[in-house]
Amino acid sequence: MNIRFSTPHQYVFIHENVKHLLLVWSKEAKKQLFVVEEEEEAMTLTYPGETYLETVLAQVEPIFFRQLETEDESFPVALGATFDFRGQRIGMYYNREKPGGHPFFFRLENEELKDIPDEEYEEVARTFLEEFPEYIVNNGD
Repeated sequence: MNIRFSTPHQYVFIHENVKHLLLVWSKEAKKQLFVVEEEEEAMTLTYPGETYLETVLAQVEPIFFRQLETEDESFPVALGATFDFRGQRIGMYYNREKPGGHPFFFRLENEELKDIPDEEYEEVARTFLEEFPEYIVNNGD
């Protein structure tokens, strides 16, 4: 069985070691949040209740969608995961226009994205891949 939602705004992300699905319904300006449990070939979506939804959205909504700017371009990103690294909260972001591309990591501080020093960046990426191996995609490269 293959289920599709009639909104193109569907975002799977991990927060507090829990996988979530965020649906954004533009016409109604409504957001729905589900907890995702994977078991072999099946995914179970569970509605966690209003209190949980409000708590998680309060934590991630201010940092969920951002616009990244490099020397060459500007592009929209979405939060893919949050995790801790050496006592700091880290956010993994992906390009919304090219979701299969390389992830971007930032330190999350007071609803702001802070650059991670070059000497720590590789270790942050390695920690992420160890904690969330399901994000490793083999593109045949």
